[in-house]
Amino acid sequence: MGSTQSSTDSAVAAADRGFDRALGSAAAGYRLLGWSVVVAEHGIFLELGPTAIAVAMPGRAGSRVLADLKSRMLAGPTLVIPGPQERWVFLAELVALLPTQLQAPADVQLVRPPHRVVLPPTLTQHGPVRWANPPSAARHWLPPFTAVIALARAMASGD
Repeated sequence: MGSTQSSTDSAVAAADRGFDRALGSAAAGYRLLGWSVVVAEHGIFLELGPTAIAVAMPGRAGSRVLADLKSRMLAGPTLVIPGPQERWVFLAELVALLPTQLQAPADVQLVRPPHRVVLPPTLTQHGPVRWANPPSAARHWLPPFTAVIALARAMASGD
């Protein structure tokens, strides 16, 4: 019995080392994009800055917003966060101060500094975080958050 436990412990330790290497490799790639990331025990997190925010929404709306952004050649990095209600998170540029009267649909949230956004290959209790539209070394920009919000509003109103 001790031998079985020992091999199970070894397999878990090897898997943990593999995950740690994957986190380190992913973090290095994100840093090459100029992103400020933090590697923690459970994953990688993007630190939002003065010009970078995130726009989070339900998966169904997110997939439609991403399709519209792609058709307008405005699509930027977009995450899929698994869960009972999948969330899509659009990384976006804060091109102006947030208006106090910003009208976003009720199920859309703006994530601003000092908050962080989880990045792949982080594992959540519901599965791995993944990219719906991955970042690209050739594309070092983020779409304006106003474009993401405008398309989310259009989806919500049925336009």
